[in-house]
Amino acid sequence: ALVASSGLFAKFILLVLLGVSVYAWAIIVERLRLFVRVQREDREYLAAFRAAGAADPVPMTRTDGTLAHLARVGAATLAEPATASLAPGARYERAQRAMERAGADDLARLERHIGFLATTGSVSPFIGLLGTVWGVMSSFVNIGAQGSASLVVVAPGIAEALIATVAGLAAAIPAVVGYNHLLGRLRVIGNASTALVTEYLDRRAGG
Repeated sequence: ALVASSGLFAKFILLVLLGVSVYAWAIIVERLRLFVRVQREDREYLAAFRAAGAADPVPMTRTDGTLAHLARVGAATLAEPATASLAPGARYERAQRAMERAGADDLARLERHIGFLATTGSVSPFIGLLGTVWGVMSSFVNIGAQGSASLVVVAPGIAEALIATVAGLAAAIPAVVGYNHLLGRLRVIGNASTALVTEYLDRRAGG
C-alpha cells in the first residue's frame, strides 16, 4: 500500500533498485554454482595429477567438457611448441610462463560479472538516499502547501523516504556479502593454480 501510494519518482527509484537487486542475486547464484563445480573438478584433477608418475603426461589434457581451472593450467604446457632443444632452465621458465598465462586467462573468465556486485554494493545506498531526500522534500512541500505539520501531512513523504532507504540497503547488503564470498572462493582457486604450477615444475620440468 505504501509503494502504491508513493509518487512517480519514488516508484522509479524502487523499480531501479529492484532490477539491480534481481540481477545481483542472479550473479551470486550463478557464480556460486559455477565455483562449486570448478573446485570439485579441480580436486579430481589434482588427485589424478598426483597419482600419475613423474614421467607421465599431465592427466586430463583435454579441457573440453570440464570446468576445472587446474585442467586448463596443466594443459597449457602441452600447447607449447617442442622445447627439447632448450636448456633445462629455459624449459622450466617457458612452462611456468605458459601455465601462469593460462591461469590468468581462466581466472578472468571466472571473475566475469562479479564487478557488478561491488558496484551494486556501493551505489545502491546512494540511489536509496536519493529517494529518501525526495521523500523528505515532498514532506516539506506538503507542509508549505497546507500550512500544517500534522502527521497526516508529513507521513506520506516520510514513508516514501523510509521505503527508499530500506530498498537501497536491501539491494546493497546481499551484493556486498556475495562479492566478498565469491572473491574468497576465487582466491582459493587462484592459490590452487599457483601451487599446481610449482608442483608441476618440480616434478617434470625441473626434474
